[in-house]
Amino acid sequence: MPTIKLNGKDLEVDGKDKLLKICLEQGAFVPHYCWHPGLQPAGNCRMCLVKVSNSKKLEVSCMYPVADKMEVSTEGPEIDAGRKAVLEYLLINHPLDCPICDKAGECDLQDYTYKYRQGVSRFDEDKNIRHTKDLGPNIRIWGNRCIVCTRCVRFCEEVAGTGELCVIERGDRSVVDVFPGIPIDNPLSLNVVDICPVGALIDKNFMYAARVWFTKRTESVCASCARGCNIDITVLDNDIKRLQPRPNAEVNQYWMCDEGRLNTHYVGSERRLTRSTGTSLEIAETGRRLKFAGILSTYATIEEMHLFKKLMEALQAGAVGFLTSVRGQAQKFPGGFVIEADKTPNRAYAAQLFGEEAVARGIAPVVGDLQSGAAQGLLLMNGIPDLPLPADLVEAARKAQFLAVCDILQNPLAAVAHVVIPATTWAEKDGTFMNIDGRVQRIHKAVEPPVTSRAESQWLQEVLVALGARPAVVSAEGVFREALPELTYSKIGSLGVKTNGHRR
Repeated sequence: MPTIKLNGKDLEVDGKDKLLKICLEQGAFVPHYCWHPGLQPAGNCRMCLVKVSNSKKLEVSCMYPVADKMEVSTEGPEIDAGRKAVLEYLLINHPLDCPICDKAGECDLQDYTYKYRQGVSRFDEDKNIRHTKDLGPNIRIWGNRCIVCTRCVRFCEEVAGTGELCVIERGDRSVVDVFPGIPIDNPLSLNVVDICPVGALIDKNFMYAARVWFTKRTESVCASCARGCNIDITVLDNDIKRLQPRPNAEVNQYWMCDEGRLNTHYVGSERRLTRSTGTSLEIAETGRRLKFAGILSTYATIEEMHLFKKLMEALQAGAVGFLTSVRGQAQKFPGGFVIEADKTPNRAYAAQLFGEEAVARGIAPVVGDLQSGAAQGLLLMNGIPDLPLPADLVEAARKAQFLAVCDILQNPLAAVAHVVIPATTWAEKDGTFMNIDGRVQRIHKAVEPPVTSRAESQWLQEVLVALGARPAVVSAEGVFREALPELTYSKIGSLGVKTNGHRR
């Protein structure tokens, strides 16, 4: 392995890495636009200039290979002058759109301009005007802002494998566009908005929705499939404005799918179940005289599944069924990203806790017990958004002597249930999921639920306390330690922990 000197510090480095990657890993400041850790280097923007001992001129570090005994400087008058010259060139045709640009506050061009420019332009000629138009159903381009870094073009070629984007025209008229009649509409399309270093590509769903400096960001995990992509939730006034991928090399690399990104409307939907009927303690009272069955969805957290099983045991319940949501086949992309067919976040733990066969049987055992009279009471804890309840379940549940429903959205059974507990979504509570590869990951409360909603981990514990099956109500983390004693929330951290859970 070669040894280099970076800003006076001796380092042993991987000879396969380019210089920019090494500099950034060591915490050295090197401005860059076109380089992205999830894409092949291109050397387009020329901003990542550094001084190296084996060259007489400044070198573009994203393309420069390391060599043994190389000396590298990332700061100095000559380097600053080179970066200022490149930035002046990039700003020649760039409009002063910052007051209306959705990228303001997150824009690399803003940050580097603040560091290297003096706020005065020497350019007196007319600026070239480039197109502003829709590139697809979710993406709009402001061509005047484009610095032609080609991150978006390379993403469509290397990661998505769809290749809708290209660079048209030449020189300072160059701009990103789609091929004629082929809009960018692949399942990963909105990632190009995330990786655009300026405000050229904009998510039409987030356009003019919020200024980022007024928002709150919360680390979490996407609940739209069993992959469990790591995400950041952007919230303003208790409203989810957007989801963005958070890097995790073991799970989602740097990306997330459009379906998961846009699947948040149910959180603030007018169809949210907000009518609360009865109390959760009625479940304990009724459970002493009626035989219960239970139905749990694989949308529930690890903590909720653990408590649900304890409750079924305390009630000496009969059959336990499962609501799941599987659609088609898993989608695998050339860059390695996978969208799972299982559209729920925690089936892996349900299979570990209750057994894969039990989960695979679905609701059939419960429907059979209700129809035969072997079960007279039913506790239904769903939570999968927009999952129509099966007709045979609705028909059988209506015959039960006692019905308790906990769900996110209104449904036919909530309208006739004796006890209705409005549920919380994954963005409204703390907890954990186990993804399809057995990795346990944390979700964090990002928004407040409707006032009538109750955290499932709380009311389930209250019922267990009323039945004498546990001594007290503890936090979600306390329940997690009961479910997986070898782990704690601090051990899970922000990237999760791989367990012995196995891929189906």
